[in-house]
Amino acid sequence: MDSVRTYLVINPGPLFGDRRITFTSPAPAGSVVPLEVDGRPVRALLTDTPLVGDVLAAELQITYL
Repeated sequence: MDSVRTYLVINPGPLFGDRRITFTSPAPAGSVVPLEVDGRPVRALLTDTPLVGDVLAAELQITYL
């Protein structure tokens, strides 16, 4: 079973400005997971890129129509 890891969104700007977005997930790196930020549903790509301490990078998946 995978352990739960903490992620920090590294590209919140287009949707959330300078808001710091962190969350946890047991999904493996490379997964795209759904989450809700300020009541808005978004998706984030989990990476294995370390940031600070045990925190890993995640990237919002932004689709423009």
